[in-house]
Amino acid sequence: MPNRGVLVPPPRAARILEQRTRLLAARGAAAAPAEARLTVMACQLETEFYGLPLGAVAQVLPLMAWAPVPGALPAVLGLFSHAGQMFCLLDLAMALGRAAPQGEGGHVLLLRAAGPRRFALRVERVAGATEVTPLQDPGRPAERALTGHALTPPELAGGRRALLGLVDSHRLLQPFMAPALPSGA
Repeated sequence: MPNRGVLVPPPRAARILEQRTRLLAARGAAAAPAEARLTVMACQLETEFYGLPLGAVAQVLPLMAWAPVPGALPAVLGLFSHAGQMFCLLDLAMALGRAAPQGEGGHVLLLRAAGPRRFALRVERVAGATEVTPLQDPGRPAERALTGHALTPPELAGGRRALLGLVDSHRLLQPFMAPALPSGA
């Protein structure tokens, strides 16, 4: 059977091409990745909120007694033992360069081991684990230990949407890590 070309009127051909273009565009949009969502442990320091990657937090405890370390950096509150492990307790506000907290209470976040030392963070209040979407242009520059910002879900911030700083736990702990010994020492 010979191949006969089908003649399509130009207006109909334009409609078919437009329809195919829309279908292809919709298929590409469906294949686009969804917004990057992060699961964080949201913490409150006075009126500010910060989120640490949930995978970096091993456990949340009520604030406990610690032994001060003479000559330590101001953010180092001291050392304490939990479940047979020694932890260096840092104040999150001071480690981020904020003012020292006014209250006595709070929570302790035990962090997963970061090398040979174990760290814990004192925070004013743990708001809870939540999923957040990082803001593309929050209007605030990222700081040394912050990788960006997101908005807190209203249920964690008393019904309002507050800005949440996204903390990079490795960059936060870097100044408190023991310096590497030179080889042969």
